[in-house]
Amino acid sequence: MKKILISISLFLSFNLAKAQDLVKKIPSNAFTVATIKGDNVFKLMFVKDFNESFVGKKLLTETSKSLDKNFTSIEDFGINLEKNMYYFNQLSDSITYNCFLIPIKDAKKFESLINNKEKKYSQQGDIRTMVMPDSTSIVKWNNNMLYFVTGSIRSSFFADSAKSARYGIKDIRFQSDDALAVDSTAVLADSAVAVTAEPMVEVVEAPVIEKAKVQKKPTIKKNTKKTVATKKTGKKKTSKKAKKVKDQPLDVIYPEETVDSTGITPVNGQINEQYDAYQQERAEQDAKKKRLAFTWMNAQADQIFNGTYESIESNKSYTASLDNKAIAELWVSSLQDVYNSISPEFGTYGKAGLMTGYGSLNAKLFMDNKSFRISTGLELAQEQADAYKKIMNRKLNKKFLNYVNSEKALGFMSYSIDTKAYLEEFPKLLKQTYGSFLGGKMDEEIDLGTDLFSLLLDEEAVSKVIKGDALFVINGLKSKEVTYTTYEYDDDYKQKEVTKTKNETLPDFLFMFSSEDHRLIDKLIKYGIHKNMVTVENNIYKIQEKKSPVDIYFMIKDGIVFFGNSLSEMQSISNNQYTNKISKLHKDLLSKNNFSFLFNAKNLVGKVPDSEIGGVETAKKFNSTLEKMGNVYMKSNPIKGRLVSADISAEIPNGHENALKYLFSLIENAAK
Repeated sequence: MKKILISISLFLSFNLAKAQDLVKKIPSNAFTVATIKGDNVFKLMFVKDFNESFVGKKLLTETSKSLDKNFTSIEDFGINLEKNMYYFNQLSDSITYNCFLIPIKDAKKFESLINNKEKKYSQQGDIRTMVMPDSTSIVKWNNNMLYFVTGSIRSSFFADSAKSARYGIKDIRFQSDDALAVDSTAVLADSAVAVTAEPMVEVVEAPVIEKAKVQKKPTIKKNTKKTVATKKTGKKKTSKKAKKVKDQPLDVIYPEETVDSTGITPVNGQINEQYDAYQQERAEQDAKKKRLAFTWMNAQADQIFNGTYESIESNKSYTASLDNKAIAELWVSSLQDVYNSISPEFGTYGKAGLMTGYGSLNAKLFMDNKSFRISTGLELAQEQADAYKKIMNRKLNKKFLNYVNSEKALGFMSYSIDTKAYLEEFPKLLKQTYGSFLGGKMDEEIDLGTDLFSLLLDEEAVSKVIKGDALFVINGLKSKEVTYTTYEYDDDYKQKEVTKTKNETLPDFLFMFSSEDHRLIDKLIKYGIHKNMVTVENNIYKIQEKKSPVDIYFMIKDGIVFFGNSLSEMQSISNNQYTNKISKLHKDLLSKNNFSFLFNAKNLVGKVPDSEIGGVETAKKFNSTLEKMGNVYMKSNPIKGRLVSADISAEIPNGHENALKYLFSLIENAAK
């Protein structure tokens, strides 16, 4: 008996979990899936704290006002805040579905939102259905879940005459004769709308959609006055007398052979009547498409609730992207599919495989008591992954770390790649991308071009001149008086060139890259000096460019080429007197990653003049926000298997419990 009870308990627990875990309702062919993990969100901020926050109060106030009801908590919406909420997208050649799955805790509370707005819904068993007024969206729910779907017909689908005829859709073209509607092919009867290739459980009659009102163009009135015209050699001319009349509306006269841009002769307003008929017929065809979209949406929604199908959980790429600690996640099945969906105007080129080799994309949001973090990942084909591993096989020059002062730096950006490997792999990557774009019609030409590229370039020699690592540091801001040319006008509107001065705030930067063989650079310097474009003093070179708002200096030292706009910094580097105060965080960020970026908000406080950010009050808010921000940084991660990934993080300053509450405080501060 005990074993039976245990078995029953396990069975009930499994079914309860299945009912609550809405991911099982997402089809395996979903194109995009986004998740908000309610349980993880409200571990960082209790519902009570959210209700009392600036964002929570704003949400409750606006919702109460909109629905004419008094909400005191987000729990009044009837949503289960401890479960995951999902958005997913499905693409087909005919229709795109955008769908939301939301867990329900109290269906009566949710229905009170609808009843309050006098929106009607139907009920069959425990499933309620509501059609939005424009019939482009459907909402279905029961006691455990809510499903919202909206669908949009893809215009490219009905551009195919055979497909459009299958559903009784006509290709409407504007013509000057009575045949305004031309069937795209042997058109089926309008009742054929019920025939569909989309998966359907039952055919539901769509609500009647009112025909679009067509605003008629005003018909050109006939001229009541006699127009003076003489006929000569078969052509009409307006009288000279008529041309001399002033301050009177001119009569419109159409020469016999004149036609408009559509090739139609507008006689006696007939063109306007035909255009109105065309507009009306087109509106009827659009209404048919709308009814067809509704039929497909309704069938899709029924399938989500009642159908049996393979879940997205069977997709290994999707399941591998999940992380239990994330509070939000996004997964996209394929970058090639993304390209296809946003580039339909490219026609066949949109499906030419331009993104071949780039697989699924994912992003995850983490929040804890130290920082925000967005982690992104992109799957690559094995061939591409191998190529990128070779390219990324280099670390930043450790000597660069001697020229970073963490106490004053506003930020920096670095990268390190193997130049030789990049030049060797570049032709292959180029062929893979653009070869597919050209549809295989120019494979021989592409092969010839890539071979020529490799022949002309000596990868080994180039990699010694530019090794592939670089660091850009902004050490502060400084104000400089600059001259500029403008124009003034006297009382007679005559232009006069005037030279004026103004103060500009410019970054104080230092840029460096490694170079093992700088013979070519030496030749360029010699040429610049000969042409009076470069001057030199104590091995520090200055670029002579009058139009540049800053002075640019450069030098070569210890296998590093330096560029900067601070002469004093260049001199300190040259004399081995540069102040080096790099923090451990910055050192690890630069030395352990192929790409890194950092912005130190606190070091920017008070550096930007009030006049350049909208005045004193705006400057106060700006600096106050910066003071409350921590470091923002980005880094690449080592390639693991076929996955290339990167992280973007933002630290939270002391005095804040966690990242979510800190984010809410920033929103409140910015809204004041």
